[in-house]
Amino acid sequence: SFRLWKEQFFMVLFLHKEAAMSTTERYRKGDMVYPEGSFEMAMFHITEGSVLIYAFYGKENEILLTEEGKGSYFGQLELIEAIPRSATVIAKEDLVVEKITGDEFGSYLESHKGEDMALLTQMSARLREIGNQLHVVYHTIDEYISDSHSGHDESFFNRLGRIIRFGKGVRK
Repeated sequence: SFRLWKEQFFMVLFLHKEAAMSTTERYRKGDMVYPEGSFEMAMFHITEGSVLIYAFYGKENEILLTEEGKGSYFGQLELIEAIPRSATVIAKEDLVVEKITGDEFGSYLESHKGEDMALLTQMSARLREIGNQLHVVYHTIDEYISDSHSGHDESFFNRLGRIIRFGKGVRK
């Protein structure tokens, strides 16, 4: 069952106390940290610089999902859930990260007190932002369906434009 797998997964993570806690990796501006769809049991902690996180990177429908800077983590969902990468990560500027593998995760959290809460807080904020964006999309679609017979005013199209621009990474 999933519950048993999850318990075993975390037991393995926390039993590897003798493992190295992380490795430092450096990237130049524009370098790809990892591509969407790749698989690696690792997450990253930004110690210098920032990254851009994209869906459909390099394709016509490319979407800038977010930007993360110093102190932020990325890749933790794929590490925890053991799934392929859901996005492409590009160095926005010269970048230094701590790479924490699945084998190192438990010892990393033990030696970095408070980082477990930092991880949870960041993941919660991302989930809340996605939920808010989804709420706007649902509301806009619902309004379009409800008003499909009466036409739409300028504010409707302005909101729809904001959703589309936000999806393309334009934050205005």
